[in-house]
Amino acid sequence: MSRLSRNLVTIYRTERLITRRRLAVVQQQTILMGIAGIAALSALVLVNVALFFALQNSMSPASAAALLALGNLAFACLLVLFARRSNAEDEVAPAVEVRDMAIADIEDELEEMATEAREVVQAVKNIGANPLGSMATVLVPLISMLIKSRSGE
Repeated sequence: MSRLSRNLVTIYRTERLITRRRLAVVQQQTILMGIAGIAALSALVLVNVALFFALQNSMSPASAAALLALGNLAFACLLVLFARRSNAEDEVAPAVEVRDMAIADIEDELEEMATEAREVVQAVKNIGANPLGSMATVLVPLISMLIKSRSGE
């Protein structure tokens, strides 16, 4: 049972690690999207100011405001692209592999236990037909389970 509990702890820890890393990526993406939103909002304000200056005055104040607005839009686009490129899958791949190995090990151990239980049940069923011959088939799986439980501790 110690192998089973060790595998369960491994699964729990890897799931927690995977969740923390994914949460960190989502947090980073949220912050970058917020900054991109602020940059886009300021760009929109500056575009409006630039259009106002373009209609009211000569081109020099409007050109400066339009250039600044385009710079803010380009910055916002870069932040959005950077946020979308962030991915936790590459970072959590080793933890996912360890988790999957632990799950496979648990499945194997449970299958072994089920096979041993079936053998014991079959031996108990055969005791009525052949009491002396069946005692050995009952005792061998029980002794092997006892040895495995003692060596596992």
